[in-house]
Amino acid sequence: MSKHIGVDLGTTNSTISVAYLTVKGDIETNTLEITQTNEQGTQLVSDYTLPSILYMDPQGTPYVGKYAKRMNGFFPNSVIKSVKRSMGNDDIWTIDGREIRPEEVSAWILSTLRSTASEYYMNEDVDSVVITIPANFDFQQQQATKNAAVLSGFHPEKIHMIPEPTAALIDFLNEEEKVDVDARRIDFSTGRKNLMVFDLGGGTCDVSILQVENNDQGKLNIQEISISQYTELGGVDFDKAAMNTLLRMFAKQTGLKTKDIAEKYGRDVVSQLIANLYDIAENAKMKFSTTIDSRLRTEGKEYIEEKHKFDSIIFNEAIDSNLPDEFAANFRFTKKEYDEMIHSLLYAESGSVKNIEVPILSALESSIVGKLKLEDIDAVFLVGGMTFYPTVQERIYDIFNRRIKPIRSVNPMKSVSRGAAIYHYRIHDISLKNSEEYVAKDVAPSLTRDQGLIGNTIPSNIYVDVIGADPVILLEKGTMLPFERLIEDSFIVKGTEDHKEVLGMKLELFSAPFAKSIHVKKLKSAKINFKQPIKTGSKLVLKVTCNEEREVSVKAWLKEDETEMLDVNIGSHEFTKEEIEEWKENNKSLNKLR
Repeated sequence: MSKHIGVDLGTTNSTISVAYLTVKGDIETNTLEITQTNEQGTQLVSDYTLPSILYMDPQGTPYVGKYAKRMNGFFPNSVIKSVKRSMGNDDIWTIDGREIRPEEVSAWILSTLRSTASEYYMNEDVDSVVITIPANFDFQQQQATKNAAVLSGFHPEKIHMIPEPTAALIDFLNEEEKVDVDARRIDFSTGRKNLMVFDLGGGTCDVSILQVENNDQGKLNIQEISISQYTELGGVDFDKAAMNTLLRMFAKQTGLKTKDIAEKYGRDVVSQLIANLYDIAENAKMKFSTTIDSRLRTEGKEYIEEKHKFDSIIFNEAIDSNLPDEFAANFRFTKKEYDEMIHSLLYAESGSVKNIEVPILSALESSIVGKLKLEDIDAVFLVGGMTFYPTVQERIYDIFNRRIKPIRSVNPMKSVSRGAAIYHYRIHDISLKNSEEYVAKDVAPSLTRDQGLIGNTIPSNIYVDVIGADPVILLEKGTMLPFERLIEDSFIVKGTEDHKEVLGMKLELFSAPFAKSIHVKKLKSAKINFKQPIKTGSKLVLKVTCNEEREVSVKAWLKEDETEMLDVNIGSHEFTKEEIEEWKENNKSLNKLR
């Protein structure tokens, strides 16, 4: 049986979907129910979403999913969450003396998803997958994600990655093809369209602009022309903003402050309280969203037209009874009051870079076809669980001067993994190759490819810091893929004054809008290991390649001796074959426990 798997490895929740061909010739998708341990830890249950959270029990047994999420309220020091924000970093967590890397946490999540797919395919082995990543993930974050997939059991050569916004758009366009032309929400018969995909998930806000058109063979060409800057903004930040307000309400009702609680009960009880308030904040957001959606469906109306009717919806929930009696507090507030709690995340006027306007403006300003205006966008497509909240939809409508109503995915929690599965099914029919014909939509000629096309670009500038000279650009934002380039006469072998020869050297990497920008994100250093001692001052040549799926590799050699080409570790943690096999063997129990 052919297996076409798509995984949305999310910050807060993950999903997995499969794609198959129907008797009508349509590509259909099925988001799988994931078996996991229930919140009480007593039995296995199934759900379409898997909380991306790890809990390590006192015996060292790993759990991911609902049980792990619940345990965060009781044993927060044994729980790891929001690991996606640490991918590609040197972050290490320690639980009961055991050091755990971000790749391992993601591997446990992927292992559970892989087991789910295997069960769907009658317990056949599943070794190929398409995993989605934020469009603005740098190459170190992407490589860390691939390492996690290898640890979980997928074959290194059968792991594919595409940007989350592109996957969501593929799912949307696949559904559009199944309906009558007159019923479609976007008409491509009139020419190329600029579509903005606004993806607000659990931990990242990803905004991409893609040009979509029909080619001469009736296939869709999708070219990525802009990616917003990396923004750690998602549902967890909205929950945190609300939680901070709830914490003040708690202090007012009980007279207890976190400092007093820590002194009386210890820091663990403070962590339990905070985790409980986070749950209440998330429950409020979900209650408002589902109540409004249900009423709108019943009345056949749109939120944008009726928004003020819902301001007075009330949410009411008490503090967890497992906490000390003097913690007893009740939280009662309206949707309008909740919107005030999250106001700073919706408006740029707040002065913070963490708001939904910043990535939208960033994507418009950094297009490979030149700076775009709001008027250049033909449609806005919403994806990600946080876009289910109606106030987010309304705010984006306002940002676009109420000119175009955002199109919302039928199910924003499933669309990314569904799109990834569709891409997996069509992986040999969709070209990921560069299309140099793509320029501004009003002057570009029609493409004449016989296959659909998806064109990816480099999401951010990556520089190598050079001592005593200007930084050298390694990867340039907006470069269309695939590409390769040689860097000559920019690097020499460095060492300390006491060493005339060295066995290796580091390349300090950073990401920035431009070389001398004050807004710099330091990356993990790349490393070159020489096969034999090399004289300091020797000139190096670097060859940088990046394939269609944004996988970067760097090779180096001495300018005066090209015979020995060296692989460069570009900042990824390298697991040995022995470590990978040992990890798999030690964690076979997870698939039984879930």
